Formats: sequence, C-alpha cells, structure tokens
Amino acid sequence: MTRLTGFLSISLGLTFGAAAELAETDYGDWSVRCDDKNYCIADTQGTGSNDEAFRLKVERGAKADSAVYVTLRPKTPLEVGMLARIEIESGPQNYGFFGKADKIYTGNEMTFGGPADRELVERLRLGKNARIQIEYGTPSRTITYRVSLTGISHALLRMDREQDRIGKTDAIVARGGLPANEDTRITAKAPPPPPTETNKGNDTTAAAAREEEAADAANASPPPPPATASRDSGSDDIPGQVFDTSKIPDTVLMQGYRVLDCQLDEVMPAMGAFYYAAGDVEVWVVPCQMADANIPYFMVTHIPFNPSLDELAEFETPPDHNQSNHALVNNLHYDPVSGNVTGTTYFSPNYDCGTFEKHEQNGEDGSYTLMEYYEKSDCDGIPGPPEGWPLSWTIDEMGG
Repeated sequence: MTRLTGFLSISLGLTFGAAAELAETDYGDWSVRCDDKNYCIADTQGTGSNDEAFRLKVERGAKADSAVYVTLRPKTPLEVGMLARIEIESGPQNYGFFGKADKIYTGNEMTFGGPADRELVERLRLGKNARIQIEYGTPSRTITYRVSLTGISHALLRMDREQDRIGKTDAIVARGGLPANEDTRITAKAPPPPPTETNKGNDTTAAAAREEEAADAANASPPPPPATASRDSGSDDIPGQVFDTSKIPDTVLMQGYRVLDCQLDEVMPAMGAFYYAAGDVEVWVVPCQMADANIPYFMVTHIPFNPSLDELAEFETPPDHNQSNHALVNNLHYDPVSGNVTGTTYFSPNYDCGTFEKHEQNGEDGSYTLMEYYEKSDCDGIPGPPEGWPLSWTIDEMGG
C-alpha cells in the first residue's frame, strides 16, 4: 500500500441560521445545500468504530478564490492539539493526509482548510471510501470513522454551478481558464443560533466564521518554512526554475508521466521544477505530486544533444529495509557542486520527526550510494535540522 502524506493545519467554524437558496439535494451518498448568501455545504454521514454518528463535510463561501474546508464532525468531544488523519481509498492506492486541531469551535468540528485544487480535495473527489482516524489524547484512544465517497464529485460540481464557478480558475471540479469572479454576494451574518442535531440548515460552519478566519490568516505573519536539510558547502549556485510543463524536456516529462505516474499538471504550477546546467549536461529536479509536508521529487540527467542518453536517478534504501531502489525522494535537495542528494520525510505536521537520507554520487558512472540514514520516531514537538536526528544506518556498517 502506497501512501502520500501531507499535512494541513486544522481549524473550525461557527453557526448561523439562514433561509436556504438551494434546498438539500442528494447525489449518491452525498447531499449539497446552499444558504441565501450562497455558502454551500456538501456532506455525508458515517459511523465510528464505537458506533457513534459522524459527518464529513466539504464547504465553501461564494467569494472568488475562497478556501474550501473539509470538516470532520464526530460526537466524541474534540480538544485543541488532537491529531486527525484522513485516509482515502482510490483504486490500488491509499492516500493519507494528517493535521492537528489548533482551534475548536461550537459544534465540535475540525476542518482541513485550503485552496480548491489541493490534493486532499482532489483525492476525496476521485476516491471510493474514506477512513478518518482521530486520536483522542493517546493512540490507544483513536476512533476510526468510515464514510462513502460515492456522489461527492457530483455534489461538488453542483456547488461549482451554484456559486457560478463553472470554467473558472477557482472551481473545485469544473476548473477552466476564466478568471475567478471577484464580485461577491456574501454579506454580514446574523449572530449564530445554538446548533441542533435535527436542523442541518443551522450548521456550525458559517461563512462569517470562515471569512473572519481568512482575514486573521491574511493579517498574520507567515509561518516559518519546514525544517530542511543543510546544503553542502559550495552549493549556493542558483538553478533555473520553470513552472510550465512545456518548458521541461520531453524525455524528462515522460519519466514523470509514464514511469512514475506523476501529477505534473497539478504540481508544476505550484512548486516548479529546477534545472542545473553544466556544459552539455542538465540535471532536472521535478516535483511529482502535491503534498503539504512531504513533496516527492524525481531527478533526471538530461543530455540535450542526445536525449536517448537521459537517465532517471535511483536511490538506495538501508539493506535491512528489504526494499528496492526508489526514484522518488521526499523534499529532495540536489547539490550541483558535489552531485550529492539528500531527502527528508516527515512523520508529523510539526516537522519534529521522520527520516533523513544522504546519497553520494559515484564519479565513474553517476549512480548513487546511500551513505547515511537518520530516523527520529519520537514526535516530541521539538523541530530541528534532520541531520541532527539519530543516526539509524551508515555505509560504514557494511565495511564500505
């Protein structure tokens, strides 16, 4: 089972009452409704491993480029700091996303918020089923909730239509090239009434609360970047960077599309690819898929005058892992002076634990040898440079 793990910060919303503009409409196991200000909510019911009721919602205000919120609403009381994980079944693969609740609002909800085209929303839309795990204090108190994703894509498409986003850049499903409409029909909300279990219109996730949260985020200082591996000395060369797949050599693109099944059309506009030119050789470092913490990259040595010689780099895992070489490296960093590669995989949204791998390029054939492998399994809330994590394996153990 392959998992792509990213992290999203979690927050929550409040309640408001309003007459419905779109009455509740069913699509498979999902339904969608919108209020008179065109704040729309698609949701489905689920059941926990303790047999309690559960709701999974996708909601959004009508403003152009407004955030899309994936909201979890269990019965068991939530607390700030609790960890939640959404695992999505999608064909032969499962995809996992995790986050930590930094706010708890009326209604006992936590929300994964972000742009419409991020991978969490895409995976939900294309998935079959979802399993949500919430850790209530300790791992032993984790409750698992299961929901069906049948009908979610149709519900979200209806949401796009109701909010006049069909063919626009900020649509969830029906994205196109038209600019997002900057006009809005959202106005101030009345004070929220107490939530009830029977009145789904009095939902605990109001547009007013979301707008206030977005305003706070806009005025706040940007969060610090994730901890990353230190660069090798002499690696201050500035590479070229492109954000359009048409700028990447065809032979490099084919490695991503055909060999690694990458989602380049999604990830390239956000992350971009790097290339390092030295004489008649180019080294391309290309993101493969979107994620918030662990973005996988692949690396190709490109020969412009003879692309048939292009080579996809492969990297070793520690022998005791009993795994074959891998072409994708999370948060890959390439040093153009030494040719060496490092990669970091985070186990937590706090960037305080994970693995760190160091690969050295062989001068004769350009292949890579794993030199050191670090692992910190204790997610203790203390971030730091990954090369300071405990050394788990070194090539010296093999007598190299």
